[in-house]
Amino acid sequence: MADTVHNLDQPIGALIDIAVREFGEVEFETVALGGQTLEILQIRNMPKYLDKLIDKSRAGKTITLPLWAKVWPSCLIMGYTLTRFPFAEGGRILEVGAGCAVNGLLLARLGHVVTISDIEPYALLFSKINALKNGLDDKVVLRRTDFTSDNMGKRFDYIIGCEVLYDEPSYEPLADFIEAHLTDAAHAEVLLALDRKRQGRKFFDKAAESFAMMKSDANYTDKETGEEKVVNLYRMKRKQA
Repeated sequence: MADTVHNLDQPIGALIDIAVREFGEVEFETVALGGQTLEILQIRNMPKYLDKLIDKSRAGKTITLPLWAKVWPSCLIMGYTLTRFPFAEGGRILEVGAGCAVNGLLLARLGHVVTISDIEPYALLFSKINALKNGLDDKVVLRRTDFTSDNMGKRFDYIIGCEVLYDEPSYEPLADFIEAHLTDAAHAEVLLALDRKRQGRKFFDKAAESFAMMKSDANYTDKETGEEKVVNLYRMKRKQA
C-alpha cells in the first residue's frame, strides 16, 4: 500500500487547505498529556460535516465516519501512561490506527523513534499537519497501513494503539499483524487502550496464543454527560518458551 494518498510534502498552510476543502473549518486544540502539551487539529463543526456525509449517503455514495478525528478519552489516559512507561533506550515504536497521532507525537516529543500508521488518508493528513505544528516532523515516519492485510517489512520493539478494536472482522487479523511486527526482544511489548464497552474477545483469544497479558482499569468522568466511565489498559508480552 502506498504510504500516503495526499502529497504531504507541502507547507502546513497548503495541507490545512486540503483539510478545509473536505471538512470545512478546522482549528487547533491544546491537548495535555502527563505534563506535556500538543496542538492537535480538529474539525470545528463535526455535526455539519456529518450532515454532509448523510447527504452523500442519500446519493448512494459510500461514506466513512471520521472516527479517527476524535481525541478519545482512552488516548488521553494512554498518553499519561506513556509518559511514565520505562521504554528501552532506542526502541522503535509503532502506533497503529493512529488517527490524528496524539500518542505517536507525544512519544516523539519525549525523544522516541516513532512510526505513525493508519489506513485513512485524511488521518495521515491530520497527523502530518500536527507533526508540523508541533515541530516534530523530523521525529516521525508516516505509513499508510491496513493492519488486516499489510506487512510493513520491519518489526518494532513497541506497538501502541487506542480504540483499535471497533470492527469485529479486524480482530484476528490485528492479532496476526502484531505477532508479525513485534520484535522478539525481551523488552518488546504491546500497549492498548480501549473503552470497557469494547470487549474484542476474538482479538484477545487469538493474541493469547502468543502473548501473556495484563489488564488494568482507569476511571474518568465524561465531560459531556457527567457519567463515570472506564478505560481498559492492556500490556502484552510474548510468552517465553
